Amino acid sequence: MERVDVAVIGGGQSGLAAAHALRGQGLQPVALEASEQAAGSWPRYYDSLTLFSPAMYSSLPGLPFGGDPDRYPHRDEVVAYLLRCADRLGAEIRTRTRVRDVRPEDGAFALGLEGGGRLVARAVIAATGTFGRPHRPGLPGLAAYTGILLHAAHYRTPEPFAGQRVVVVGAGNSAVQIAAELAGRARVTLAARHPVRFARQRTLGASFPRRRPSWSSTTAATGPL
Repeated sequence: MERVDVAVIGGGQSGLAAAHALRGQGLQPVALEASEQAAGSWPRYYDSLTLFSPAMYSSLPGLPFGGDPDRYPHRDEVVAYLLRCADRLGAEIRTRTRVRDVRPEDGAFALGLEGGGRLVARAVIAATGTFGRPHRPGLPGLAAYTGILLHAAHYRTPEPFAGQRVVVVGAGNSAVQIAAELAGRARVTLAARHPVRFARQRTLGASFPRRRPSWSSTTAATGPL
């Protein structure tokens, strides 16, 4: 059975950052990424997604984002950036390797891989995120609902919703960005528990990000009604 120093489950931004930190401590991590490239879920996000913080605040450790530091990078730019990070990381990254389970074994951890393989590591870091298993609440009445119910993880473009009535549930960054895009083609309502507070991305020509960095995109959306 193969033994490794540290297994990092996930090869997206969190997995790459974790592997970089482990390398800095003299360890030899192996990143296990279920998809075909070390870019996490970013290639599968909606087409128009942009980061919510400028490039200057969105770099991972060890590699500046590059380009205009004040721009808000698009999804495809982030994918290309993560692939550059992976190339320069200096750690082993195994793509198309999905971890099925992790169990303690003789003071270490045994990782069961999809397809039947096994790996033993002294330590394990879970950096998988939630995009691969989006949560859709079991709300009353859904069984009788005849419209389309779509999670943000499955939204791509506004064209299928043209001329329809759409309710976007949530007021996080992704929900607001999706709602704003849909509003150009559909009648949109943004439903949230609390009043939405909007802030300018730039004030007096300077960017003031609300958080650093803002990489997430998991807010749920529904429509049309």
